[in-house]
Amino acid sequence: METLEFIYNDKREQNIERYGDTGNSCECCGKPLKEKKYFVNTIEGPDVVEPHITDEEMAANGYESQGIFYLGATCIKKYPKKFRGEL
Repeated sequence: METLEFIYNDKREQNIERYGDTGNSCECCGKPLKEKKYFVNTIEGPDVVEPHITDEEMAANGYESQGIFYLGATCIKKYPKKFRGEL
């Protein structure tokens, strides 16, 4: 199971201060999301795995799921296509 390190934008904290942490923010950059459409599937770390990997598959490989993190349309493009999830 391939993993990638989760990518945080350098301005994330500034954006959270500016816009607030409403629970409807991009996990990467902290800006408010227009819609929760794009996501990455995460494990502890946080690291990113492919969106189709199940909690059972994670556990079988010694990982614990952290759920999905929603990202904006710009931030999702920082990941290779095979790691991008879309609702």
